[in-house]
Amino acid sequence: MKKHLALAMGLLLMAVAMTGCGKSSSLTSSDGTSGGTAVEQAKVNASLSADLALVEDEVSEDETPTDFDAGSGGLALVRPYRWWRHITSVNRTFTTEFSDPDSSGRPTRALVTVNSTILGTFNVIAGDTAAGDTTRRLITKPLENHRVRKLLLVRVHADSAAVDSLRREWRIVGTSGAKVASVNGVTNIQNIRVQAGAIDTTITNPLELWRTRRVFFLPPMTQVTVTVTTNSADDLVFLRGFDRRFRFHPNGDGTYTASWMTGERPMRLQHFGIEAMSRATLFDDVAPYDAQAWILPYAPHRDGCDIEHRR
Repeated sequence: MKKHLALAMGLLLMAVAMTGCGKSSSLTSSDGTSGGTAVEQAKVNASLSADLALVEDEVSEDETPTDFDAGSGGLALVRPYRWWRHITSVNRTFTTEFSDPDSSGRPTRALVTVNSTILGTFNVIAGDTAAGDTTRRLITKPLENHRVRKLLLVRVHADSAAVDSLRREWRIVGTSGAKVASVNGVTNIQNIRVQAGAIDTTITNPLELWRTRRVFFLPPMTQVTVTVTTNSADDLVFLRGFDRRFRFHPNGDGTYTASWMTGERPMRLQHFGIEAMSRATLFDDVAPYDAQAWILPYAPHRDGCDIEHRR
C-alpha cells in the first residue's frame, strides 16, 4: 500500500508540475509525438495515478518466503529448504508515444511503456546434501530484475466545466501483462496455457495488449489449470498469486502443470504470476540468480473487467 501511495503521489505531482511550467520529472521520460505536449503528458500521468492497479501488479515485488521440498537433492551442491526475495529499490520510467491526432492536432491515443529496474537479494536457506546433515545456512545472491508493461489510453471528450477533467480526459482502455526477467538470465518462458471454465487460451507474448474489459474473467471458486512451456526440462516453475505460492509439476518435456481453485477476492482487477527459475538458482550456491516471470491481469468479477467505463 505504501509503495502504491508513493507512486500515485509521484505521478500526480508530476502532472501538476508539467501542467504549470512544463518541467519534466525523473520519474517519467516522454518520447511523445503528434502533438504530445507537456500538458497532454500531465493528463496521461493523472489518469495513470487514478488506476494504479494497472500500473503495479503487487506480484513481481512480492517478498513472501516459499518453502521448498527438494527431496534428496540428487547431484545438487546444496539442498534448499526455503527461499525469498528482499527488494531494496524500484526505479520506474514511463515512456509515452502519442498518435492519431484529431483535426486540431491533439493526439487521441497514447501508448505508455512502464520500465522498472528492481534491485535486491535472492535468499535461500539451504543445507548440505549429505544424508543426515542437519546444518542450515543462508545463501544470498544479488538480484536485478527488469520489468516491462504497456498501457493504452484514449482521449475522450471531457466536460470543460468538470473539476476532475484532468483525470477523466484520458482513459486506460488496454493493458498488457508484465514481463519480469533477471539481468543476463537465460531462463525463458515460451508460452502459458490457461484453462478455466469456458477459457482455454495460450499466451505467447505477455506484452500483447488486451482491452481492459477483456482480461481473464476468473470468478471465485473456479478451477484453473495452467500449463507452462519453458526452454528447459529441469526448470523450477512457481505460481505467484491467488494468495498462494507453490511449485508446478514438471512433465519432463519442458512443460509444467498445476491446478487450483480461485478464492474470494475483492471486486477489482488482480494479477497472478508464473515464474520459471533455473535449477541452479536454488541448487547451486555460487550460480547467479536466473529467473523470468510473466504477470497476467484477471478480474474476479465482471465489474472488475470494465475498467474503461467505471468513471
